[in-house]
Amino acid sequence: MTKRELMADGMLLLTALIWGSGFVVMKNTLDSIPPAAIIALRYSIASALTLILFRKHMKGLTRADIARGALVGLLLCLAYVVQTIGLKHTTAGKNAFLTTVYVLLVPFACWLLFREKLGVQNFAAAGLMLLGIGLLSLDSASGGLNMGDMLTIVCGGLFAAHIVAVDRCQRKTDTYALIVLQFMFCAAFAAMIHLFFERGEPIVMGAGALGGLLYLSVFSTTVAMSLQNIGQSMAPASHASILLSLESVFGALFSCLLLGEVLTEKMLLGFAVIFAALLINGTRKK
Repeated sequence: MTKRELMADGMLLLTALIWGSGFVVMKNTLDSIPPAAIIALRYSIASALTLILFRKHMKGLTRADIARGALVGLLLCLAYVVQTIGLKHTTAGKNAFLTTVYVLLVPFACWLLFREKLGVQNFAAAGLMLLGIGLLSLDSASGGLNMGDMLTIVCGGLFAAHIVAVDRCQRKTDTYALIVLQFMFCAAFAAMIHLFFERGEPIVMGAGALGGLLYLSVFSTTVAMSLQNIGQSMAPASHASILLSLESVFGALFSCLLLGEVLTEKMLLGFAVIFAALLINGTRKK
């Protein structure tokens, strides 16, 4: 493994760790701030921070660059809004694991859009993923497969589209400029969703909510997503998605340690099957 590959893997693993902890923070923050408002606020702060950090890369942007930023920002916004709404109706641990359906969808999206070849492992992983989701849906102790879980699966599809879009857009637009642009557009789109669909919902900005918002803005967004974009620029989308999927493991772990969530035997089996699907999906013939 080259130094460049090690650096990319390190960035992506750190991203997964930070994102995993973010499920717990987001779950608590939802008690005080509506979903779209959280996304709008965290990405507004992240936009300001990354604009300061990467301002030199914003020179000479074309309309095509801005359009790519708008596309990636829209997908990011929709994915996070759907995920956050889903988190209101399910546990942080289930939300973390079900989100990782994007790992399976990335290769299929690349096949559908760009005719990249699929292997037997992709189909085997898809079957295992369905089995794992089925085990979760049959677990009455955890509430079965509820609306929050279904929304989380939808958000996984949106995250898959975002990963593929980032992979393609970075080939024509500067990586650091794309980070800033997608954050700015994500904040703008989330603000519009908040104004249209969350009007009248209270925002209680107490110490806990403010601390959670700052953690999500600085670490889960500015630091982690910058690391994701930079790391993904040095690794194939399919490989990056596997490492990023470890957020599910970290998310379930932090949910148990910090939120006191209890994992039943059937849930653990479902999580194990889903994680096995992620690992199988990441194997490729040399």
